[in-house]
Amino acid sequence: MSTSKSQRLVNLVICLRSTNAYLSADEIRRMVQGYDDCESESAYLRMFERDKRELRDAGVPLEQGASLAPGSPAGYRIPAQDYELPEISLTAEQAGVLAVAAEVWREGERSVRAGGALAKLTAAGIDPVRAHDTTVSVEDPVELATAAVIAEAVAEQTVVTFTHTSAGATESTSRRVEPWWTGSRHGHWYLVGHDLDRGEPRTFRLIRMTDARVGRAGRTVAVPPTERVLALLDDAVARLNPVVDATVWAADGRAAELRAMARAETPATRFGTSGADLDVSAPLGELSSLVAAQGADAVALRPSELRIRVLTILTAAEGAYR
Repeated sequence: MSTSKSQRLVNLVICLRSTNAYLSADEIRRMVQGYDDCESESAYLRMFERDKRELRDAGVPLEQGASLAPGSPAGYRIPAQDYELPEISLTAEQAGVLAVAAEVWREGERSVRAGGALAKLTAAGIDPVRAHDTTVSVEDPVELATAAVIAEAVAEQTVVTFTHTSAGATESTSRRVEPWWTGSRHGHWYLVGHDLDRGEPRTFRLIRMTDARVGRAGRTVAVPPTERVLALLDDAVARLNPVVDATVWAADGRAAELRAMARAETPATRFGTSGADLDVSAPLGELSSLVAAQGADAVALRPSELRIRVLTILTAAEGAYR
């Protein structure tokens, strides 16, 4: 089935808005649904030029710069700061419900428009999505089902009950929470609410929750302002997955995603291989996974907690394949 022009343009905007790197024309052709309809390279380039003109005429800030692709003279992106919408005021409840609704929508046939809605929410600063992407990803269907239950409880202003297993724990406990918000940070989904069993605000990772159900009891505690709810979330995330300033060595021609994240890059030959030292600031969990995924092509130099986390991942992977 061919892709309509309007759908192709939406796909292009989402693609260019969701990256910090400049994407070459070849990369865009591979990544954006709609350009695969072109029968030849020249037909694609003509279509791409028309699409760029239309986006610029519509006021979309299409920026051109050096691409990461070898031998490519230029690339394109849409800088976030130039594409942001005017401030939108939503409560924590509204943002959480919209985030879950858009994720469910993304799973169905209307994925393109759902992704666009999430992009607009992100640009507005609602941030129900991950730090540097414009689509929510819930890979585990059980986690998605949990998010949907929580969203329902938020909308109906009722208690949610679930079984929770804390990090490092071997036994689960039953919890009763008045939910205030559900959404994600750095790709991980969370619940923020008033824990009735502890008598205080708590944050929970959805992946550690099972058997979530909407209860009958109504709220006993008023929902704090959105800023307060999101501050509680950020504090919890900072403790579990802090953002670290790190230096990572990457071999030449490798680790493109790490290079795109780098604030500075210094040529350096290490381990008998030419490469560069990259200065990166990112959440510890995600950064350690990215470095470990590169194998011998990337090495964590600092801080020590990043080196330990990467070593732990690699050791676990080695043991799994023995």
